[in-house]
Amino acid sequence: MSNSYNFSYTRAMNESINDTTQPKPRTRSEEKRQQIVQAASHLFTEQGYLSTSMDQVAEAAGVSKQTVYSHFGAKEDLFKFCVEERCIANVMNEQVFSGSRPIRDTLLDFARHFQELIMSREAIQLCRLCAANAELHPEISAMFFAAGPEQVEAALKHYLAGKVDAGELACDDLDMACEQLLSLLKTGTHFMAILGLPHDESQNKAEQYLHKSVDMFLRYYQS
Repeated sequence: MSNSYNFSYTRAMNESINDTTQPKPRTRSEEKRQQIVQAASHLFTEQGYLSTSMDQVAEAAGVSKQTVYSHFGAKEDLFKFCVEERCIANVMNEQVFSGSRPIRDTLLDFARHFQELIMSREAIQLCRLCAANAELHPEISAMFFAAGPEQVEAALKHYLAGKVDAGELACDDLDMACEQLLSLLKTGTHFMAILGLPHDESQNKAEQYLHKSVDMFLRYYQS
């Protein structure tokens, strides 16, 4: 796992949990940055990394190309940020990893947000685009993996490590534990969605599956 990404995600997570102040109004620069991110996310999702140019992003965002480059030095940086922001927005929503709640409640919230993330249209499209270009352009898959899945795993690992230190979980291999939980949460429905197959599933059944997955994980690792 990339140490730089691990650090950025851990810092973002801690800031989100500890920040109890009211959100400040966005500056004009911040608004333009958000316009760029929204436009780029849409273009990357709809037409892929290779087919998206910084000129197109600037036009879609309603800003100059120079403005795009002033916020993001290269298309690679913009792509990574778009993927990372999407992961942070889902995993950190409602301060998922707050340390004051029972482990089971926290992991259930994480599981719900993780499911929402991987089943989103953007994530499904990006997975397909990376797979389609994997042989000729593996660097795209590498960027996506580092900015997406590795970020989620870093956030989960950080939380579990705290619970191990507190004596609430017994685990001598956090990397394996993270992979086990994330694997449990990736259902056949997710695979069907990537393949473009019908995948209707009731909300009640999906919720039941998440409860049983988290319980299975805790039965093994809880002290």
